Amino acid sequence: MTIAQVYVSLTVGAPLILTAANRLRADYAALLIAFGLGVGQALFGLPIFNAHGDSAGAVGAINGFGQPITITLISLFILTGTLEKYGVARWIANRILALGGRSLGRLVALYTLAAAALSLILNTVAAGALLLPSALQTTRQTGIAPSKLLMPLSFGTLLGGCATYFTTANIITSGLLTVANPPQAPLGVLDFTPVGGLIALAGIAYVIVMAPRLLPERGSLWQPAVLPQPASLTPRAALLSVLILSLSISAAILGVPTYLAMLGGALVTLLIGLVTAEEAYRLVEWRTIFLVAGMYSVGLALTQTGIAAALGRAMVSAVEPFGALGLASGVFWLTVAFAHLMGGQVTPLVAAPIAISAALQFGVNVHAIAITAAIACSTAYLSPMAHPVNMLVTPPADYRFSDFFRLGSGLTVLCYLMLLIGLRLFWRL
Repeated sequence: MTIAQVYVSLTVGAPLILTAANRLRADYAALLIAFGLGVGQALFGLPIFNAHGDSAGAVGAINGFGQPITITLISLFILTGTLEKYGVARWIANRILALGGRSLGRLVALYTLAAAALSLILNTVAAGALLLPSALQTTRQTGIAPSKLLMPLSFGTLLGGCATYFTTANIITSGLLTVANPPQAPLGVLDFTPVGGLIALAGIAYVIVMAPRLLPERGSLWQPAVLPQPASLTPRAALLSVLILSLSISAAILGVPTYLAMLGGALVTLLIGLVTAEEAYRLVEWRTIFLVAGMYSVGLALTQTGIAAALGRAMVSAVEPFGALGLASGVFWLTVAFAHLMGGQVTPLVAAPIAISAALQFGVNVHAIAITAAIACSTAYLSPMAHPVNMLVTPPADYRFSDFFRLGSGLTVLCYLMLLIGLRLFWRL
């Protein structure tokens, strides 16, 4: 290993170990990692964010603060907070309570299914952010601990995202096929549905059965920013807040970049006075923002220093004797590992090219292996840092690493087994 690779491994690994042992907050760990990586290039001249190792390149440590996912999250906090202010979240919670009553099992099932259904047509983070206020309202009305309800919501969005083209990782992977050597046809809108749908159905059933048993009942010191409601909750304001969010989502579905669609919606909300600037700042959950932005630097460092490529080569070498399903297995587990190191939305940029190249070398169906890599990017169940939607639910539920591992380990294995079955049934691997 090079000095840069050793430095990056220690800088990333030490804070994550402390966080896993509940010795360091996740957002502190993310910022500490970003700082440490930046120092490595700025002061020691290590080639962490570019090949030159110059001090100017150390800006890569804070690039996460300007990434689309960061802007999307800030905008969604404002948009969904407006729904809370004007009683829309309470209305949704009441409808779900009417179906689920105060039964933990039924409420887990309803929120998992609702999250999965929404993520079929929405960005995963958008689906989670849309349901989060009503889920928190449900916990307040029923007395159920948020830790019992929010992880099923998060996992539901990830499972639903496996079965649709419109998940960020799936779109990125499809695009990377066209720039392969030689170029490949992109994936179609329905190509993810057979395998992803099989995984989603099995995964949802697992969450519904196991979440009430495995998740802790833990109170959180975190308090959501609940805005004072107007003296008269006018249907007009509630309808307007729903309309703005719906138009933002529609714009994203029609092709407008998600971060621009959501930012536009948040700006409209501010300009017409549905929320004030002061309220908007209070609605943003900054702990989540710092966590997402800080962890972005990890993906850049792993790629630039060659650690990601080295892991990829080792995987290809290890699975070569096991044929097509062996390659799919190697791609899946390598991508899952990457997702938990650098985040599910960054991982396809690293894992998909490795998977596509390996499939071409093996002479295996490249589209089946690309789908494997994309779905593995959403198999982010073992850590709060593995996906922004996990980070979204972690503060209000006071989740720890062990909570995700307790429920997510079995789910990860189940997703792997369903993937192999789906690849055999639908892609004849």
